[in-house]
Amino acid sequence: MPTPSCHRRHVLPTALCAAALLVAGSLTGCSSSTTGQQASGVVNPGACGLSALASATKPVQIVMWHEMIRTNNDWLISATNAFNSSQNEVHVTLVQQPDYPSLFEKYKAGLSTGDLPDVAQFEDTTVQQLIDSQSTVPAQDCIDASHYSLSDYLPRTVKFYSYQNVQRSMPWAVSNVILYYDPGKFAKAGLDPSRPPQTLDEVMQDSKKIVASGAATHGIALHSQPYVFEYLLAKSGGEYVNNGNGRTSRTTAGNLTSPTAMKIWSWWDQMVKSGLALNTGSDPNSIDHLLAIGTGSAAMTFEASGVIGSIEAVLNLGQYKGTQIAAAPLPALTTGGGVPVGDGSLWISNRSPLAKRAAAWKFIQYLDSPEEQASLAAEGGYVPVRVSATQLPVLANRWAQDPNYKVGYTQLTQGTLSNANIGSLIGDYQGVRNSVTDGMVQMLSNGQSSAAAAALAEREANTAIGNYNSRIGAG
Repeated sequence: MPTPSCHRRHVLPTALCAAALLVAGSLTGCSSSTTGQQASGVVNPGACGLSALASATKPVQIVMWHEMIRTNNDWLISATNAFNSSQNEVHVTLVQQPDYPSLFEKYKAGLSTGDLPDVAQFEDTTVQQLIDSQSTVPAQDCIDASHYSLSDYLPRTVKFYSYQNVQRSMPWAVSNVILYYDPGKFAKAGLDPSRPPQTLDEVMQDSKKIVASGAATHGIALHSQPYVFEYLLAKSGGEYVNNGNGRTSRTTAGNLTSPTAMKIWSWWDQMVKSGLALNTGSDPNSIDHLLAIGTGSAAMTFEASGVIGSIEAVLNLGQYKGTQIAAAPLPALTTGGGVPVGDGSLWISNRSPLAKRAAAWKFIQYLDSPEEQASLAAEGGYVPVRVSATQLPVLANRWAQDPNYKVGYTQLTQGTLSNANIGSLIGDYQGVRNSVTDGMVQMLSNGQSSAAAAALAEREANTAIGNYNSRIGAG
């Protein structure tokens, strides 16, 4: 095993080339042989810096960038203060960013300017780019160095953030897409509120009864967001991109016109054009699909499990009198499938000195401890990534009092593990998502057929994927 200093000198040219890619969008002068090292699966426990932390002057100061807001930000501040007070080895300073895209843009700029955190929270769509950047310490280095066990983690939460048997980051604040519905509207339509739909066909049939009864104007409000499409596809057993969702080898093409994908395109199109679904548009910042339940425009919608707390807080203010909310697993084409995780994991910068890397790892272990995972899940609805967290009173009591908070966790335990529900790795993930959005707009607003919309989306996705791979010399 090479020493940490030799290891760093070995990969530094690759890191600089990849940084140029992320900042400028091109990789002039970087060869495919260097960028290919990201997939080698080499693990170097010495790069975690545990011995450097042991001999460093205490406390070692580190900075964490995050995008937690409102009550989740309050929770993180409190948890970090408790961590800082509990020991004298590490002191963490939090720097809040407005949102995931802003955080990632600042990070990419920092690869050139040097303004970088020691540990950062990145969303699921950035995994492949962060691997390609060669700017992070694989979490596997620290796992091996500290003999840290992953046996208590939900398998899907760690699998998403790994590649070629190397854990790249640690899952932390994760969620997934679930069904929200109003039990009162279900009862008014003659439906059993305790039996929400489990398949997309059942969503259609229930919507017909809801509309016919006048319980709501539409059965379901559909936000034309690509992540919803991704989750419906994954739970139905379909892969979003080729090469095992980018897990067996690098993604080179979209998989948006597969038979499974086409059934979802067609279902979405039929639901909207029949009036059974309300199309609330493609604005990513819109919450009209959630408001539709409160206004009586719809009885159901799909959204991330992490917004449960916010939804219930609004309803508790009494603005939408008579509206109730319940959560259930996401319907799919068939029953029995599973979903991947979404949202945030924690990454360590390899631009940080060795002692700061180890300090970051110490803080990550704290945030991922069963106690902190239980506390975070009980506070805002995130899914705990540790099984033992579910047995702690703070979370067990929350779930007993409000079963809605448990749905996201339950859903991550369902379905046989597969590339479809582990989730996809894509270089230009946002480019692929933009292509799905374009297809939906053409289908729902411009009258194109589902087949034509899917074909358009796949062409655009293939272009985005191909351009990214060409820029880094991987295709």
